[in-house]
Amino acid sequence: MAPLRAFCQATPDTTVSKKALFDLFKSDDRTELTITANFDSIKANIRNKEYESGIFEVKHSRKNSTKLQVKLRTRGKSRRMMCDFPPLKLKFNKNNLDSIGLETFNEFKLVTHCMDNERSEVNIMREYLCYQLFNVLTPYSFKANLVRVTYKNQGASFKKSTHPGIIIEDSECLAHRNHCSTMVNQIIQIDSMHSYQEKIASVFNYMIGNADWSYLMSRNTELILLEDGIVIPVPYDFDYSGIVAAPYARANAALGQRTVLDRVFLGNATSYEELKDIFSYFKSKKRRAAQHD
Repeated sequence: MAPLRAFCQATPDTTVSKKALFDLFKSDDRTELTITANFDSIKANIRNKEYESGIFEVKHSRKNSTKLQVKLRTRGKSRRMMCDFPPLKLKFNKNNLDSIGLETFNEFKLVTHCMDNERSEVNIMREYLCYQLFNVLTPYSFKANLVRVTYKNQGASFKKSTHPGIIIEDSECLAHRNHCSTMVNQIIQIDSMHSYQEKIASVFNYMIGNADWSYLMSRNTELILLEDGIVIPVPYDFDYSGIVAAPYARANAALGQRTVLDRVFLGNATSYEELKDIFSYFKSKKRRAAQHD
Protein backbone atom coordinates (compact mmCIF):
# COMPACT_ATOMS: atom_id res chain seq x y z
CA MET A 1 0.00 0.00 0.00
CA ALA A 2 1.06 3.58 -0.59
CA PRO A 3 2.83 5.23 2.34
CA LEU A 4 1.49 8.22 4.24
CA ARG A 5 3.75 10.77 5.89
CA ALA A 6 3.17 11.47 9.57
CA PHE A 7 5.18 12.26 12.66
CA CYS A 8 4.20 12.22 16.32
CA GLN A 9 4.53 15.90 17.22
CA ALA A 10 2.88 16.35 20.61
CA THR A 11 1.86 13.88 23.30
CA PRO A 12 -1.20 14.89 25.32
CA ASP A 13 -0.99 15.44 29.07
CA THR A 14 -4.24 13.90 30.26
CA THR A 15 -3.67 15.05 33.85
CA VAL A 16 -4.24 18.72 33.01
CA SER A 17 -7.78 20.03 33.35
CA LYS A 18 -7.33 23.69 32.46
CA LYS A 19 -9.68 25.36 30.03
CA ALA A 20 -8.43 26.17 26.57
CA LEU A 21 -8.85 29.56 24.90
CA PHE A 22 -11.51 27.97 22.72
CA ASP A 23 -13.62 27.39 25.86
CA LEU A 24 -14.00 31.15 26.28
CA PHE A 25 -16.20 31.25 23.19
CA LYS A 26 -19.94 30.85 23.62
CA SER A 27 -21.54 27.66 22.37
CA ASP A 28 -23.99 29.57 20.19
CA ASP A 29 -23.37 32.21 17.52
CA ARG A 30 -23.20 35.20 19.86
CA THR A 31 -19.47 35.34 20.54
CA GLU A 32 -18.12 38.78 19.64
CA LEU A 33 -14.44 39.17 18.80
CA THR A 34 -12.39 42.25 18.01
CA ILE A 35 -9.04 41.95 16.26
CA THR A 36 -6.87 45.04 15.99
CA ALA A 37 -3.94 44.86 13.55
CA ASN A 38 -2.51 46.32 10.37
CA PHE A 39 -4.63 44.35 7.92
CA ASP A 40 -3.17 46.24 4.96
CA SER A 41 0.23 44.78 5.81
CA ILE A 42 -1.23 41.31 6.42
CA LYS A 43 -2.87 41.28 2.99
CA ALA A 44 0.29 42.63 1.39
CA ASN A 45 2.20 39.60 2.71
CA ILE A 46 -0.10 36.86 1.42
CA ARG A 47 2.74 35.18 -0.48
CA ASN A 48 5.40 35.04 2.22
CA LYS A 49 2.98 34.58 5.13
CA GLU A 50 4.80 36.86 7.53
CA TYR A 51 3.19 37.31 10.94
CA GLU A 52 1.88 40.69 12.08
CA SER A 53 1.30 41.67 15.70
CA GLY A 54 -2.19 42.48 16.90
CA ILE A 55 -4.65 42.47 19.76
CA PHE A 56 -7.34 39.80 20.10
CA GLU A 57 -10.35 40.54 22.31
CA VAL A 58 -13.16 38.19 23.33
CA LYS A 59 -16.21 40.05 24.61
CA HIS A 60 -17.96 38.24 27.49
CA SER A 61 -20.46 40.96 28.38
CA ARG A 62 -20.92 44.69 27.89
CA LYS A 63 -18.25 45.47 30.50
CA ASN A 64 -16.14 42.31 30.55
CA SER A 65 -13.70 40.98 27.98
CA THR A 66 -10.40 39.10 27.62
CA LYS A 67 -7.60 40.76 25.66
CA LEU A 68 -4.50 38.97 24.41
CA GLN A 69 -1.60 39.76 22.14
CA VAL A 70 -1.75 37.76 18.94
CA LYS A 71 0.30 37.13 15.81
CA LEU A 72 -1.65 36.96 12.55
CA ARG A 73 -0.90 35.83 9.03
CA THR A 74 -2.85 34.67 6.02
CA ARG A 75 -3.41 30.96 5.47
CA GLY A 76 -4.90 28.61 2.88
CA LYS A 77 -4.31 28.48 -0.85
CA SER A 78 -7.24 29.52 -3.03
CA ARG A 79 -8.84 31.73 -0.40
CA ARG A 80 -5.56 33.39 0.45
CA MET A 81 -4.97 34.42 -3.16
CA MET A 82 -8.52 35.08 -4.36
CA CYS A 83 -10.38 36.65 -1.42
CA ASP A 84 -10.54 40.38 -0.75
CA PHE A 85 -10.14 39.46 2.91
CA PRO A 86 -8.04 36.28 3.31
CA PRO A 87 -8.50 33.59 5.98
CA LEU A 88 -6.20 33.99 8.95
CA LYS A 89 -4.02 31.95 11.24
CA LEU A 90 -3.92 33.22 14.83
CA LYS A 91 -0.94 32.45 17.03
CA PHE A 92 -0.98 33.36 20.72
CA ASN A 93 1.88 33.58 23.19
CA LYS A 94 1.87 30.42 25.31
CA ASN A 95 3.14 32.28 28.40
CA ASN A 96 0.28 34.78 28.08
CA LEU A 97 -2.26 31.96 27.90
CA ASP A 98 -0.71 30.24 30.90
CA SER A 99 -0.68 33.48 32.91
CA ILE A 100 -4.49 33.72 32.73
CA GLY A 101 -4.96 30.06 33.63
CA LEU A 102 -5.55 28.65 30.15
CA GLU A 103 -4.03 25.69 28.34
CA THR A 104 -1.17 26.64 26.03
CA PHE A 105 -2.79 25.41 22.81
CA ASN A 106 -2.03 28.54 20.86
CA GLU A 107 -2.71 28.22 17.10
CA PHE A 108 -6.18 28.70 15.65
CA LYS A 109 -7.69 29.04 12.20
CA LEU A 110 -10.10 31.86 11.43
CA VAL A 111 -12.37 31.45 8.40
CA THR A 112 -13.15 34.96 7.21
CA HIS A 113 -15.82 36.46 4.97
CA CYS A 114 -13.71 36.48 1.76
CA MET A 115 -15.73 39.24 0.07
CA ASP A 116 -17.85 42.02 1.54
CA ASN A 117 -21.16 40.70 0.27
CA GLU A 118 -24.13 38.57 1.25
CA ARG A 119 -22.88 35.53 -0.69
CA SER A 120 -19.78 35.34 1.48
CA GLU A 121 -21.90 35.41 4.64
CA VAL A 122 -24.01 32.55 3.28
CA ASN A 123 -20.84 30.58 2.52
CA ILE A 124 -19.66 31.11 6.11
CA MET A 125 -22.92 29.68 7.44
CA ARG A 126 -22.77 26.69 5.10
CA GLU A 127 -19.19 25.85 5.99
CA TYR A 128 -20.00 26.18 9.69
CA LEU A 129 -22.83 23.69 9.13
CA CYS A 130 -20.26 21.21 7.75
CA TYR A 131 -18.25 21.39 10.98
CA GLN A 132 -21.41 20.91 13.02
CA LEU A 133 -22.45 17.90 10.95
CA PHE A 134 -19.08 16.23 11.37
CA ASN A 135 -19.18 16.94 15.13
CA VAL A 136 -22.39 14.89 15.26
CA LEU A 137 -20.70 11.93 13.61
CA THR A 138 -17.48 11.65 15.62
CA PRO A 139 -15.58 13.23 18.52
CA TYR A 140 -12.52 13.06 16.26
CA SER A 141 -13.54 16.35 14.68
CA PHE A 142 -12.56 19.97 14.99
CA LYS A 143 -14.64 22.15 17.27
CA ALA A 144 -15.69 25.28 15.44
CA ASN A 145 -17.51 28.38 16.64
CA LEU A 146 -19.49 30.85 14.61
CA VAL A 147 -18.32 34.30 15.69
CA ARG A 148 -18.92 37.93 14.87
CA VAL A 149 -15.56 39.60 14.25
CA THR A 150 -14.86 43.32 14.24
CA TYR A 151 -11.62 44.05 12.41
CA LYS A 152 -9.98 47.31 13.51
CA ASN A 153 -7.42 48.23 10.89
CA GLN A 154 -4.23 50.12 11.76
CA GLY A 155 -3.63 50.58 8.04
CA ALA A 156 -5.25 53.06 5.67
CA SER A 157 -7.62 51.01 3.48
CA PHE A 158 -10.46 50.87 6.03
CA LYS A 159 -10.99 51.76 9.68
CA LYS A 160 -13.35 49.10 10.99
CA SER A 161 -15.61 46.38 9.62
CA THR A 162 -17.65 43.61 11.20
CA HIS A 163 -18.37 40.22 9.62
CA PRO A 164 -19.25 36.65 10.57
CA GLY A 165 -16.43 34.14 10.78
CA ILE A 166 -15.58 30.65 11.98
CA ILE A 167 -12.86 30.06 14.55
CA ILE A 168 -11.44 26.53 14.60
CA GLU A 169 -9.65 24.97 17.52
CA ASP A 170 -5.93 24.27 17.71
CA SER A 171 -5.01 20.85 16.27
CA GLU A 172 -3.13 19.97 19.46
CA CYS A 173 -6.29 20.73 21.44
CA LEU A 174 -8.21 18.35 19.15
CA ALA A 175 -5.60 15.66 19.79
CA HIS A 176 -5.39 16.34 23.53
CA ARG A 177 -9.10 15.96 24.26
CA ASN A 178 -9.15 12.69 22.30
CA HIS A 179 -6.04 11.32 24.07
CA CYS A 180 -4.10 11.43 20.81
CA SER A 181 -1.01 13.05 19.36
CA THR A 182 -0.72 15.35 16.35
CA MET A 183 1.26 14.11 13.36
CA VAL A 184 3.39 15.39 10.46
CA ASN A 185 6.26 14.21 8.26
CA GLN A 186 6.84 10.53 8.91
CA ILE A 187 6.04 7.66 6.55
CA ILE A 188 3.33 5.28 7.73
CA GLN A 189 1.20 2.72 5.90
CA ILE A 190 -2.44 3.13 4.92
CA ASP A 191 -3.25 -0.02 6.87
CA SER A 192 -2.31 1.96 10.00
CA MET A 193 -5.44 4.07 9.40
CA HIS A 194 -8.40 3.57 11.74
CA SER A 195 -10.71 1.77 9.33
CA TYR A 196 -14.03 2.93 10.79
CA GLN A 197 -12.98 6.57 11.26
CA GLU A 198 -11.47 6.65 7.77
CA LYS A 199 -14.81 5.54 6.36
CA ILE A 200 -16.71 8.12 8.42
CA ALA A 201 -14.45 10.89 7.10
CA SER A 202 -14.61 9.61 3.52
CA VAL A 203 -18.39 9.17 3.42
CA PHE A 204 -18.88 12.54 5.12
CA ASN A 205 -16.77 14.27 2.46
CA TYR A 206 -18.74 12.44 -0.21
CA MET A 207 -22.03 13.46 1.44
CA ILE A 208 -21.19 17.18 1.39
CA GLY A 209 -19.70 16.91 -2.10
CA ASN A 210 -16.11 17.62 -1.06
CA ALA A 211 -13.33 16.39 -3.34
CA ASP A 212 -10.70 18.85 -2.10
CA TRP A 213 -9.06 16.58 0.46
CA SER A 214 -6.61 13.71 0.78
CA TYR A 215 -5.16 11.92 3.77
CA LEU A 216 -2.43 10.57 1.49
CA MET A 217 -1.30 14.14 0.84
CA SER A 218 -2.45 15.51 4.21
CA ARG A 219 -4.58 17.92 2.18
CA ASN A 220 -7.25 19.63 4.27
CA THR A 221 -6.92 16.70 6.67
CA GLU A 222 -5.36 16.65 10.11
CA LEU A 223 -3.84 13.32 11.14
CA ILE A 224 -3.90 12.32 14.79
CA LEU A 225 -2.39 9.26 16.41
CA LEU A 226 -4.06 7.04 19.00
CA GLU A 227 -1.98 5.57 21.81
CA ASP A 228 -1.96 2.19 20.03
CA GLY A 229 -0.43 3.72 16.88
CA ILE A 230 -3.64 3.85 14.83
CA VAL A 231 -4.06 6.97 12.68
CA ILE A 232 -7.32 8.96 12.47
CA PRO A 233 -7.99 11.45 9.64
CA VAL A 234 -9.87 14.63 10.58
CA PRO A 235 -11.09 16.78 7.67
CA TYR A 236 -11.32 20.59 7.67
CA ASP A 237 -11.75 23.48 5.18
CA PHE A 238 -14.91 22.65 3.26
CA ASP A 239 -15.16 25.70 0.99
CA TYR A 240 -14.68 23.61 -2.18
CA SER A 241 -17.53 21.27 -1.26
CA GLY A 242 -20.78 21.28 -3.18
CA ILE A 243 -22.74 22.25 -0.07
CA VAL A 244 -20.73 25.48 0.21
CA ALA A 245 -19.90 26.02 -3.49
CA ALA A 246 -17.71 29.05 -2.91
CA PRO A 247 -17.54 31.29 -6.01
CA TYR A 248 -13.79 30.61 -6.42
CA ALA A 249 -14.14 26.81 -6.07
CA ARG A 250 -13.07 24.89 -9.16
CA ALA A 251 -13.93 21.37 -10.25
CA ASN A 252 -11.12 18.81 -10.37
CA ALA A 253 -11.17 17.48 -13.93
CA ALA A 254 -8.60 14.81 -13.00
CA LEU A 255 -11.27 13.30 -10.72
CA GLY A 256 -13.96 13.49 -13.41
CA GLN A 257 -15.71 16.52 -11.93
CA ARG A 258 -17.42 18.96 -14.26
CA THR A 259 -18.59 21.18 -11.37
CA VAL A 260 -17.99 21.11 -7.62
CA LEU A 261 -21.51 19.71 -7.33
CA ASP A 262 -20.30 16.39 -8.78
CA ARG A 263 -19.60 13.96 -5.95
CA VAL A 264 -16.43 11.86 -6.03
CA PHE A 265 -15.67 9.17 -3.46
CA LEU A 266 -12.01 9.40 -2.41
CA GLY A 267 -11.99 6.91 0.44
CA ASN A 268 -10.31 3.52 0.75
CA ALA A 269 -13.43 1.39 0.24
CA THR A 270 -14.13 -0.21 -3.14
CA SER A 271 -17.60 -1.72 -2.64
CA TYR A 272 -20.99 -0.93 -1.15
CA GLU A 273 -20.64 -3.80 1.31
CA GLU A 274 -17.56 -2.20 2.87
CA LEU A 275 -19.57 0.94 3.58
CA LYS A 276 -22.91 -0.59 4.54
CA ASP A 277 -22.36 -0.17 8.29
CA ILE A 278 -21.29 3.45 7.81
CA PHE A 279 -24.41 4.24 5.79
CA SER A 280 -26.53 2.74 8.57
CA TYR A 281 -24.67 4.83 11.13
CA PHE A 282 -25.27 8.03 9.16
CA LYS A 283 -28.96 7.19 8.81
CA SER A 284 -29.25 6.57 12.56
CA LYS A 285 -27.83 10.03 13.23
CA LYS A 286 -30.34 11.53 10.79
CA ARG A 287 -33.26 9.76 12.51
CA ARG A 288 -32.07 10.88 15.92
CA ALA A 289 -31.80 14.47 14.75
CA ALA A 290 -35.32 14.30 13.29
CA GLN A 291 -36.68 13.05 16.62
CA HIS A 292 -35.22 16.08 18.41
CA ASP A 293 -36.81 18.57 15.99
